Amino acid sequence: MNYDMQPIVNVMDNAITKLNKMKAKTQKEQIRFYLESGGKLTPMAALNFWGCFRLSARINDIRNDYLDEWYTQRPINKKPAKHIKTEMVKTASGKRIAQYSIEKLA
Repeated sequence: MNYDMQPIVNVMDNAITKLNKMKAKTQKEQIRFYLESGGKLTPMAALNFWGCFRLSARINDIRNDYLDEWYTQRPINKKPAKHIKTEMVKTASGKRIAQYSIEKLA
């Protein structure tokens, strides 16, 4: 699977426009909003847009937030409604990088 920038750029432009209207202060809030808006995110994009050097750490924080929300609201035997999917994609130069997106389970 080749890494195609165009769909990511279109979603990123829409999300950045929304982010400018929103008063998100932390990297985690901005990244979570972007992913929940339907975007796919790579470490390089996170570095370019939000100055986030440790995207995997922010993704882990968001995953923990989803689990905390699920534990406080869950009906018995129900799975969490959202899950962050990690997919390894190839760049044009052939390197493999992580790409994160939200996968809705419900």
